[in-house]
Amino acid sequence: MKKIDEQLQDLLSTRDDVEVPVIEPNFYAEVWGSLRGENGLFFLFTWAGILLAAGGLIFCIVQMLRSTSLEQTLVFAAFAIMLNSAQIALKLWFNMRLNRLAVLKEIRQLRLQLALNE
Repeated sequence: MKKIDEQLQDLLSTRDDVEVPVIEPNFYAEVWGSLRGENGLFFLFTWAGILLAAGGLIFCIVQMLRSTSLEQTLVFAAFAIMLNSAQIALKLWFNMRLNRLAVLKEIRQLRLQLALNE
């Protein structure tokens, strides 16, 4: 591990004048790219869950506003809160997976760069 750190320090100190091009895709390109990747079906199911939770949330809010009794209002409000929480959790998980994939891609590029400079 120490040898890798030293190689990185040497590489960074000798290549300070070389500008490395940074290509950052936008968020939507990463999302579409993740749907085509290795776990694309899993990500597709995640987005299906997000959309189902959004549809259920809208339905619960409409029914909550149209209900005539207090019990119905509270039940639909509770379901709306749970669906909103589920939707937030799915979106957070999806974004964390996108971030993980981006970090793994950068690590692979760094390893390739180190292998080429040895």
